[in-house]
Amino acid sequence: MALPAAVPALLRPDVAGLRHMKRRATGLLVLTAAVFLLTFALPDTTPVGFLRAGAEAGMVGGLADWFAVTALFRHPLGLRIPHTALIPRQKDELATKLGEFVTGNFLTPDAVADQLAEVGLVRRLAERLADPEVAAVVGRELAAGVAALLDAVDERALTAYVLEWARRDLERRSYTPVLGSFLARAVEGRGQRPLVDVCLTRLHAYIRRNRSELHPQVKRFIEEQGVLGWLVATDKRVDRLLEVTLTRLAEVEADPQHPLRLWIDGLLASLADDLRYNADTARAVDAQLRVLLEDVHLQSLLHTVLQDVLGSLRLSLGELDGGLPDRMTQLVLGTGRRISTSPELEQRLEQRLQQGVRYAVEHYGSTVVSLIQRTVAQWDGRDAAARIEAAVGRDLQFIRINGTVVGALAGVVLHTVALALG
Repeated sequence: MALPAAVPALLRPDVAGLRHMKRRATGLLVLTAAVFLLTFALPDTTPVGFLRAGAEAGMVGGLADWFAVTALFRHPLGLRIPHTALIPRQKDELATKLGEFVTGNFLTPDAVADQLAEVGLVRRLAERLADPEVAAVVGRELAAGVAALLDAVDERALTAYVLEWARRDLERRSYTPVLGSFLARAVEGRGQRPLVDVCLTRLHAYIRRNRSELHPQVKRFIEEQGVLGWLVATDKRVDRLLEVTLTRLAEVEADPQHPLRLWIDGLLASLADDLRYNADTARAVDAQLRVLLEDVHLQSLLHTVLQDVLGSLRLSLGELDGGLPDRMTQLVLGTGRRISTSPELEQRLEQRLQQGVRYAVEHYGSTVVSLIQRTVAQWDGRDAAARIEAAVGRDLQFIRINGTVVGALAGVVLHTVALALG
């Protein structure tokens, strides 16, 4: 009997073994029957009586167990005796009970968690990941998986999702305190200094490079302030103003403790306090953020940024020598080594794993019943019986052999008791 390759190994037939055991069980029954018939050709003595009683009881036991085993899979001798061919007739009910038995006795949260604890899965996995060759393979596979995921990403759909998520999140909470806390920490850690340096340098370079174009604009601005401004806005004074501005900017660039820098720090700290604690400021900023989310230019900019990020990631993933695959490999290798050398981290991960497995078994273990039901429901009744018999029928033949042997012994014992009582 041949089964498809998709059939699990547990249900693959051992046809040769099954046929061999059937021949042994049937041969023992035939031998018992032959001995029984032979006793009638021998003198009617006491030893022959024991032999006949044992053979007679052995035949009864062997036939009874043959009937019981056969009745599981088919009608014995083709006779439609009630309560026979149990598996073909009740395969769906048997599948349900089998699934419930497995989930109720084996696939339980405690049983699975205990098995995981005994196996030490986290420790073994960490030891494997700490192997450079294994880490390299895992890193490449992770990079390939991320690359496949990125290839399936629609940039426009991702942009729409990010915008929709931001809108919903902004309806639930205010971003202003978060921005204020971020700005306050930046000022406390002097994180704004690099940005201030860049702005000062760029401003100084811009004024120096565009001094001739700025001169008429500055002069016109001063003249527009009134008669006094018109009187003092001479070319010489405007040149002097630009020169002083360049000198002061150079001083601010060179002096980390310049009063202007300290004034900017105070301004940013004050703004951070307003963002965190001023309700009017919070409402105004949140309202402006909502307006920005609906601005088509911002949406276009976000789409461009996401395209650039995804493109950069794809390019890095495509670099076989170096790039993101190597960084992933180093990440995997470092993770394995860190877990292997930190019992506390290993214990925490083991606890998280057990919690996750307990949750999965508790909430999704019942799907095993559905899986067994659906799989068995697709089988024909006789096909199901043939598959199950091929898987376990070899062991069932021992029932027939044992029935014949035990029956024969029981016959001898009963014959002995009968002689003793007679």
